Amino acid sequence: MLLDTEAERKLEQFRAHLLDVNRRINLVSRKNSSQVVDGLIADSLAILALFDYPIATRLLDIGSGAGFPWIVHKIARPDLRIVSVDASQRKIEFQRESARLLGLADCEFHAARIESLPQLGVDFCIAKAFGRVELICELAGKHLNPAGRLLLPRSATEPVDIEAIGALGFGFERETAYEAVGKQAKLLVLRRQ
Repeated sequence: MLLDTEAERKLEQFRAHLLDVNRRINLVSRKNSSQVVDGLIADSLAILALFDYPIATRLLDIGSGAGFPWIVHKIARPDLRIVSVDASQRKIEFQRESARLLGLADCEFHAARIESLPQLGVDFCIAKAFGRVELICELAGKHLNPAGRLLLPRSATEPVDIEAIGALGFGFERETAYEAVGKQAKLLVLRRQ
């Protein structure tokens, strides 16, 4: 995905900030942390290239950790309205600090478990490393608007129980294979039935 000069600058600023903070607070693996961060950025950009959010989409990132993929998506698409949820107060504080540093507006942060939050009313939900697809459908369902969709980056070989997803009120819109950092993956897009 092509980024403008300002987005490239912010992406590099975010990368440097994450690596600096990661020396003190374990946000991502410290073993080969530069490679890990570069891989997370590349994967986030690969996902973004597969899905074009409508303008001013309200995007929920569940289990957002160090801010992947939402921070990369927000840098590339400043119009996105972000709701970030992670159970770790420390990771949410890092995200809040990163948003301030990068000048990212229209971001909402919750240091909580997703099941403890009242309905958030979002257009899309993305969950990269949160759990099984069925669990995400169950927990994210109440937070989606009626036409809301789930964007679920998964490993290429992860099995998906279509019947269980259907029982939770979701169906497949599409599945797209992609490669990021030499790994095969797939992006599942699920829509309410």
